[in-house]
Amino acid sequence: MSKKPTEVRKKQIIEAALDIIAEKGVSGLTTAETAEMVGFTEAALFNHFPSKTEILRAAVNHAHQSLFSGIHDITGQDLGPLTKLEAILKYQLSFLKKNRGIPRIIFSDELHLKNKDLKALLVNNHEKYMNVITAVIEEGIFSGLFRTDLDARMGAKAFFGLIQNVMFSSSLHSASTDPGDQFEPIKRFLRGSFIARSHCG
Repeated sequence: MSKKPTEVRKKQIIEAALDIIAEKGVSGLTTAETAEMVGFTEAALFNHFPSKTEILRAAVNHAHQSLFSGIHDITGQDLGPLTKLEAILKYQLSFLKKNRGIPRIIFSDELHLKNKDLKALLVNNHEKYMNVITAVIEEGIFSGLFRTDLDARMGAKAFFGLIQNVMFSSSLHSASTDPGDQFEPIKRFLRGSFIARSHCG
C-alpha cells in the first residue's frame, strides 16, 4: 500500500486536532491522542509536526486559508455590497459550525498568554479580514445604499463583534448551539444600522 502524501497526512492531523479542541479545549489537546485519531504513532506525527504548538499554528493557518478562500469567492462575484456582506455573514456562521475548535483556540490562554507567535499570526489575519469587510462597507457607502455618515471601519468592527459574540457562545456551549441560528437576527440588525433611509421601504 502506498504512503499517503505528506499534505494529506498534515490535513488529517489538523482536522483531528480541531476535533479534540472542540471537545476538550486547547489544554486537552495532546499529540498522543491526535496521532491515535489519525491512526499512526506519536513518533510518526512528529515527522509532520514537531510539537503541539506547531499543530496549533497549522490549524490556525488552515482555518484562515479556508475562511479567506470562501470570503474572496464572495467578494469576487458581481454582487451588491449588502448581498456580499450577508453572504459573508452566512458563510462565516456555517464555517463556525464546521470548525468548532477555532473559537476555543481564539479564546484560549495558549493564544493570549503563552504563545506570542501564534497571537501575532491571528492579529495579522484579523487585520486582513477587517480590511476586506471595511472595503465592502465602503462600497455600500459610495453606492448610496449605506448611510453616508457610517464609519466604514467602525461598521466592520461592529460586523466582526457580532460574529465574535457567536464565536464566544459556540466556545461555551459547543455542539448544543447552531451558529447559523443567528443569521436572521444579525442580518436584521445590520440592515437597520447600515442601510440609508432612502433605501428603507
